[in-house]
This record gives sequence, C-alpha cells and structure tokens, in this order.
Amino acid sequence: MDFSSYRLSFSRFLAWQITKTLIGALFFANAFFGMAVLGFLNRADLGLARLIDLLKLPFITISTVDVSPAYTVISASPALVLLLPPLLTTISARLTILVGLTILLKASSKSLIEYLNTGIFRLPVETIELIIAIATAWIGFTLFFPNYIDYNTKVLILGSFGLTILMLLFIYLDKTKTGFLYAYVIKGGAVLLAILAVFSIVTIQNSIADARKVEWLGPYVKQEIAVNRYLADIENIRRQEYVFPKYSSSQSIQEYSKNVREQLEVIRLWDWEAAFTKMKPEIGLIPYVDFEDSDILRFNGRLYWSASMKPILPVSVKATDIWYNQHLVYTHVPNGFLLLDASNGTIVDSSRFFTQRRIYYGEGGLLESTWASIILDREVSDEVTGTKYSGKGGIVVSPPISWIYDPTFFFSYPDKTIRLLRYRDVYDRMSLLFPYFEYRWNEEFVDMFPVTDGKETYWLMPLIVRLSGEHVPWSRGNDYVRFIGYALINVYDGTIQLIITGSDFVSEIIKDAYREIVLEDVPKWLYNQTRFPQEVFEYQVRIFNNYHMEDVSVFIQAREFYEIPRGLYTYYIITRLPGFEKPEFVGILSLQIRGSPGRNLAGFTIVRNDYPHLGDKVFYYVPQESEQKLLGPSAAREALERYPEFRKLQTLLENPRIGETILYNIGDYIVYVIPVYTTPTGEAGVVTQLGTVAIVGAEFTGSYFVAIGDSVQEAFESFLKTLRGVPTTPKTVIDVRDLTLQVIREEGLTPIFPEKINAHLVFNEGNISYISVEQFTSELKDFLKKWVIQAGIDKVLIWIEDNVLKAGVVIVDEGIVELHYVVLRGG
Repeated sequence: MDFSSYRLSFSRFLAWQITKTLIGALFFANAFFGMAVLGFLNRADLGLARLIDLLKLPFITISTVDVSPAYTVISASPALVLLLPPLLTTISARLTILVGLTILLKASSKSLIEYLNTGIFRLPVETIELIIAIATAWIGFTLFFPNYIDYNTKVLILGSFGLTILMLLFIYLDKTKTGFLYAYVIKGGAVLLAILAVFSIVTIQNSIADARKVEWLGPYVKQEIAVNRYLADIENIRRQEYVFPKYSSSQSIQEYSKNVREQLEVIRLWDWEAAFTKMKPEIGLIPYVDFEDSDILRFNGRLYWSASMKPILPVSVKATDIWYNQHLVYTHVPNGFLLLDASNGTIVDSSRFFTQRRIYYGEGGLLESTWASIILDREVSDEVTGTKYSGKGGIVVSPPISWIYDPTFFFSYPDKTIRLLRYRDVYDRMSLLFPYFEYRWNEEFVDMFPVTDGKETYWLMPLIVRLSGEHVPWSRGNDYVRFIGYALINVYDGTIQLIITGSDFVSEIIKDAYREIVLEDVPKWLYNQTRFPQEVFEYQVRIFNNYHMEDVSVFIQAREFYEIPRGLYTYYIITRLPGFEKPEFVGILSLQIRGSPGRNLAGFTIVRNDYPHLGDKVFYYVPQESEQKLLGPSAAREALERYPEFRKLQTLLENPRIGETILYNIGDYIVYVIPVYTTPTGEAGVVTQLGTVAIVGAEFTGSYFVAIGDSVQEAFESFLKTLRGVPTTPKTVIDVRDLTLQVIREEGLTPIFPEKINAHLVFNEGNISYISVEQFTSELKDFLKKWVIQAGIDKVLIWIEDNVLKAGVVIVDEGIVELHYVVLRGG
C-alpha cells in the first residue's frame, strides 16, 4: 500500500491536527474546557502568561524562606487545572495513535512489501528511532508540569531531551554514514550509558538528600505546603489555642444549670437511627411512598431530623396497570417530608415549616426511573389523592408529537395536550444542565436538603468544583476543590436558580456564562438555613491534617500529622464555642495525632454555617506540652462503659444502644454528651426510647468525670457535682415487681400468682421497660385500663417465665380463653 497519494503538506497536516485536538478537548475531554475558552475570550485571567515562568521552576534555586515559586504555580493554576489536562491528554493520544502508530504502520508495510518481493526483511530502524525521539521529547515536555518538582526533576528533564537528541543524531548518522544504520551495539551502548548516567545522578542526589533532608527537601516541602493549602482552600483556617477555663464555684449548681439551660435544650440527643424508628410508623399503611434521604435541618434555633420521601409503585400493581400508575397516578409524593425534633425526639408537623410539601422533583423511586404526564384540559385528575398539577414544570406537547413520544397517547388521548415531566431526579437534572459540578463524592451522592422561603420549597444543592491537580507542581496529585455556592431547585416545578458566592476563577467563569440565572448573594430568607457541605469540609480537614504546619522540619519528621478518629464524621450541632458571642449552628470534626498510641485529641475543627460567616473555619488546638488533655471520643465512650452506675443501669435497659459521642461546649465546660437508647421489642413492633443521658468531661488531667441522668439537664447537674466533689445520689434501682404490685393495688385490683396458665389464645401486648417511676407507672396503668378495668375484671395475673416478669389478664370470649399480657423489664 502506498501512502504517498494521501499525503498532506506539513502546514495542512499541522493545522488539521491542531483543529482536531482542540475540538476533541472542547467537546469530549473536559466539560470545563469550553467554559475556560469562553472565559478567556471574555478576558478572564487564566494564568496563561505565567506558564512560561513554570518552565524555569525545575532549574532555579529554591529556599525555605521563599514561597514565590509556589505563588507562580498558584497564579498559573487556572490554566493548569482547566486547560492543560485535556490538552495534554488529547495530544498524548494523538501522538500515540495518529503519529506513532501511523508512522510505524507505514514503515512496517514497506518492510513487509520488500520482504515479499526480495525475501529480505529490514527492520525499520529509522522509524523506531524517530518514534523514540518523539516519545522522549514529549515526556521531557510533560515533566515541566508534574505533580511534584524536586532536585531530581531537572535531571529527568535533561535526560529525556538528551535521549531525544541522541535519537536524532542516530537518524542523521543513519543517513550520512554508511553502515551506521545497523550499528546496534554502538547505539544500544550509547542509550544504556545515557540512562545509567541519569540513574546514577538521581541515586547520588537521593543518597545525599537522605542525610540532609531538611536542607535538600525543605525548600520543596515549603512550596508543597503553600500550593496544597491553596488547592484545598484552607489558607484562611484560623488557628486558636483552646484555653481550658478555671472553673468557679461561686454559683450554685442549680444556678449554673439554669444559666446554660438554653444551650442544654438544643443538644442533639437523637441520632438518625433512633429518629428513623420513630418516624417510620408515620408513613402508616401508605404503599406508594418510601424513605429516600435524611438531613439535619434547623428552624428557629432548633435542630430537626428531616426524612424526605420518594414515590414508589405499590407491589400489588398488576403488570397490565404499570404504565397507567407510573405515568399518570403516582406522579409525586403528596407529603414529602417528615420532621423530628433532634433534641426531644417528638414528631413535628412538617406543615409548620413547609407550605409546599408535594414533591414532583426530588430523588429516587419513580422520580428517578420514569417520567410523569399530566393530561391538560381534563377535569378529572388521575393523580394520587386526586390533586391536579398546576405548575409550569416539564414541557407541553400536542398531537402528533405526543403520539411519537409514546404511542399510548395516540390510542388513549389522541386529541389531548400533554404536559411531560421529565428528568425529575434532580441529580440527573443538574448533571444534564450543569455537568461542571460534582454530584457524587466517594461513590455517594452529594448531600442536598430542603429549604423554604415560607411559600415555596426547594432543594438546596451545594455546587462543588473538583478539578484534577495532577499537572500542578507540588500538588502531590491533590485536587483543586471549591464550594462556590448553591443550586435552588423547586420541588414542585423543577426550576433552577444558581447562587454563586465564590470569588475564584471558576465562580467568575460560571457567573459570566449563566448571568441570567445566577444570584451573586444569598437571599435573606436563606441566611439561617444554609449549611456548609460536609463533603468539602471533610476533604479540607484531611488536607489540613497534612499541611497545617509552618516548620518544614516538623513536616519532614512527621511529628504533627493529624487524622480523623476512626468512625468519626462531621456532626452538625448548635453550641457556643470560645470566642463566639452566642450559640451557633456549626459542623464539628475532632482530630488526633496520627499514629499516636494515646487517644487524646490534638484539637477540633469547626465550620460555621450562618450567613455571612458561611464556610469560616476555626481549628481549636491543644498544645502537645499542655498538662490538660482533650479526651478523644473512643476514650470518652470507654469511660462511660466502665462507670459503675452506668454498668448497673445498662443491665436494666432492654436492648440498650449507645448513641453518638458528640463534643459540646456548655458554658465553661467542654464535655461529651452521649445518649443511650432502649429499644423494647415485641409483636407490637419497635419503639426507640431515650434510656438515659451521659455526660463525660472532655478535659482530662488523669481522672475521668462521668455522670448520667434521665435528662440532659439532670446529667449535667450530676456532672457538676462530680467535678466539685459533691456527693451524688446514685440512681435508685427500683424493684419492678414491687412497683408493679403497688400500681395494681392503687388501681383497686388484686394481684394473683398462678403456677400455670392454660389459654387457647395468647397475645403479647408489648413491653414496658423501666426508665423512670413516672414512665413505668403510666405505661402499666394504660395496659390495666385497656385490658383489665374496661373488661370488668378485678384480678391481674403476675408470673415469671424464663426469668422474665409478666403481668396479664385472662378474658373468656364465647368460650375461648384469651391471655393478654405485657413483659415487665427493669430493676
């Protein structure tokens, strides 16, 4: 095959390659590339002018007191994260496939034709040398944009270009010196010597650096710290020493507790697992909705667990009815939100906060899997609960377009106009319209949550930018991450409004491209509903763990790297921290020294959520030399489990479960608040209750201070008594049998103690676990009233079966003997 007839001139070939490269990068390699080009055309500063300065970095002398090289990288970072990655990827692919492979294929075909004609096979040496020259030159060029530059980078660059020159020299000698073409030994030896020279220099420099780490590596570490702080946007994290206060006993315990009552009343005692068991029965017997997501919300200074719903197809729907039910009936969730007060565990009517509760655009279920349709100009609605959609979501299609979209409309509604609601899953909707943002983080969907302006309800989705830092010098491959604002997505009609509050180059590009739908400030009604995204906060804290220090010797010696304790995540709570005038809604994440055998905290990082302080972060640290330590969450939990009063109480609670161990600052005291739940189970289902509340002092000087109580206020007062050395009255252990007999007699009934009970039917009416005298008495009286007193019976059976105390009544109904009983658990 002769390729010469298809040959382009060099200028045309170059123009053709550049055009294809740009088009490929624009439309296929990176969604941000086109946005960046548009921004550049609108005179946005993408740092292109500083790329030339980057080429000098491997060859200049760097010191630990000079971070100007890092600032050179930072100023060029828009080009390094937006333009360079897709360009390098596309050019690499073209050099590999369309240049290297094409040249090799052409040369191989000539060798093959020659072999078929003459029987002599000639290796295309010149072609191989040319391919190696191109490859080494390209490698040398890309080494100017690695994710790390050190003392060896210039050696590798010069070595790569040296091999390129060597290959070009071989090509020249192949053409000018007879017999040199097949001088394999000379060529191989020269290449081997060049590689060995580079390897030797690198090895020698590494050996020197091993003994002089700070001197040799320190300057580069200094740049690494500066660059990674910029990439993760942690330059403005404020460091503040946590000063342990000196406690005063001038106030009585009751007075002090009264002064901090507002702080105690908003402590988050219910975790999501406990909240879910209380909210699940609220769905009742509705077969077409299910739970989809949970969020912690705040309204009027209190925290609430929110459970958002998704529409599902009832399992009893026949196959022939699926189309009708999917597209016309179960179009939405009639009441899309359930709320539970996170402090006291009470179910709250969501209509108090959300006027619009019908979810047509959300996540999961039928919203994700299919489209919905509204038949216009039709008086009767097929939608669930008989409602009729009146929003402007979706698109309106008339015949014959509606017939083409789905033939069922041709047969069922040939003359009707249809409103089609498509892309109702908001993650799919946002991904389609704004592919520049991150909607999945570590394989999980980025958390969004509902907000309201008093009339309409919206999903508030954080807009997170995550761009590869693989070609940013000193990045170590860490990404460029920014939280730049929110998307407000109407749950009823799916309209989207962008709120861009960032000031970085990505924010400016987005604002310029979408100026018609962008707000540059947060609406006032949203001020006290915003929340900094957990995904970004935890990413920033993980980067901060490595790059918080200033001293490069501390970094190299790895003395103060932090880590998040295992199993811990961000808790969003309301608390008053040192330096704050009032309690605030913050996210809190504790940190400990990485690899430390102790489980004390190095400190904790908080992020503020109230606008205009949204995203402000403070790291409260405890100096390593401090005599007072900050107890870690696992140590606090172990202290609770070893506490004698708790161990005794734990045996009395049915199915006890220790809840979240959350760090709080209450008044002058830093403590862990740990709720303990009890879950009585039986045929009647599962009902989670708050068994007790524990408070463990987080300040540690060699002694643990632990207290428990029926409420957080009681536990806090007991904690203060423990601190002051005031004797505390242990929780009274009640003999449940004696208490049961007392309640029965108070109701005018007679307890009897049978040895054996014969009944045709036996019904377990539930479990009564002792938490407090009042609670136990109330629940037992309810049972007696319902099953004994109303039946006109004056005797109550008391017996022990399998070491479990039970109380019941025998009722005879039409000759059938029924036993109704409850299980009594506790002291």
